[in-house]
Amino acid sequence: MRSPRLRRNPPPATAAAAAPAPDQFRPGDLVEVLPDEPGYRGAHFPASVTASRANPRGYTVAYDGSGCPLGEVVAASQLRPRPPDAPRGVPPAEHAVVDAFKGGAWWVGVALGGGRAAAGGRVAVCFPETREVVEFDAADVRPHLEWVAGEWLSPENMGISKTMPYKKGTQVEVAKLEGNSVVAWFSAAVEKAIWKNSLLVDYNCSKNDGSVLPKEIVDLKHIRPHPQHASAIIFCINDEVEGFQGNGWWLGVITDVHPEFRYTFKAAHSGKEIQLDQKALRLRYDWTHDQWQQVTQMIPGLFYMLLPTFHNNVTKKFAKGSKVEVTSNDDGFHGAWFQGTALKYVNNKILVEYDALKADDEITPLTEAIEVQHVRPCPPDIPVTSGFNLLDEVDACWNDGWWVGVISKVNSGDRYMVYFRSSTEETEFGHEQLRLHCDWVGGRWMRASLVCCIFPEF
Repeated sequence: MRSPRLRRNPPPATAAAAAPAPDQFRPGDLVEVLPDEPGYRGAHFPASVTASRANPRGYTVAYDGSGCPLGEVVAASQLRPRPPDAPRGVPPAEHAVVDAFKGGAWWVGVALGGGRAAAGGRVAVCFPETREVVEFDAADVRPHLEWVAGEWLSPENMGISKTMPYKKGTQVEVAKLEGNSVVAWFSAAVEKAIWKNSLLVDYNCSKNDGSVLPKEIVDLKHIRPHPQHASAIIFCINDEVEGFQGNGWWLGVITDVHPEFRYTFKAAHSGKEIQLDQKALRLRYDWTHDQWQQVTQMIPGLFYMLLPTFHNNVTKKFAKGSKVEVTSNDDGFHGAWFQGTALKYVNNKILVEYDALKADDEITPLTEAIEVQHVRPCPPDIPVTSGFNLLDEVDACWNDGWWVGVISKVNSGDRYMVYFRSSTEETEFGHEQLRLHCDWVGGRWMRASLVCCIFPEF
């Protein structure tokens, strides 16, 4: 493991480091250095202060056991006192947050128990960010403590962050890693949160040999909600997708299209190709900044080739009783979608009974025969857990329908101003009255910013 002392130049001044503060450490004080470099998250390097610096605010330190006469300057915000000594050799409780000593530093991890616990005076520690499980001598494991406002606090006393997005029982997907790359996603349920960014998950699937996947402690960055996107769509060559194999969804790409809605799927991690049915494929979405971001490509020539196939199967997509949305080219209704139920498909038209629109008697639900190009399935429910952002394209529930607009202002209390291009009006809505806008193109849902404008309506 590379020591941070190889970085000789002082770190750049940050807002926290540049702020004036009284002396916290003096030459000879024993401290721990918390590097801010990638790959050192959760590391605490024992060191001693040799000198202080006024501008930028920092200290020169010498690392324990380095044998190196040169010191390193670190920002004041990266130093803390050494924690008080704790009894060594006492086995920690299962899932206790601990520090384990390796590579000249104390690394934050989680102690394991039960079938994963070590024996003979050794302790098994999981490091959620890398998913490693390492055995240590009990003397090299200590309870983890946080230095907060001049006092030491244990994780048990600090509690679970209220911003933790997943609660016990939440259904999620967990990344399978090869090196630092995600190669697949497996279904699991959250069993409990373990302070800060770690979760204990219980997998809902088995290994290829039928054995049960063991529970695992995983960093939050390797977990995402279950995708809510429809999978019964037409795929195209070069589409980035996820294929279901071995009880997991593996990242890959479509390399060929076959009759009867079968496709050649090439796994990204191995390059192996296999034919999969449409139901075993889904478009790839990445969970970024608490929102789903679609990753896909479309080939125009293939789209036109598949277009007749879509029309031949329209009766399956809009079967009797299926929920649909209808749009209109009439003046005053551009950009609006009205929900209803498909009753019948006849001569390229679909008989739709609207949910909210009424007939002339103002009581009976309105029923109309609508041309296929003006009907689509109801869009997927895309969760927006952290609120909408300025300029997000959305649909607003207004006047018995969903109207396409743009977030023009973010107000307090989960309220938003939405601007409608078609009418040049601006109206305020609550979070529950909005959804992210999607377009139905080529038998698939696509986020508005990703839709290729070269495709005609169908």
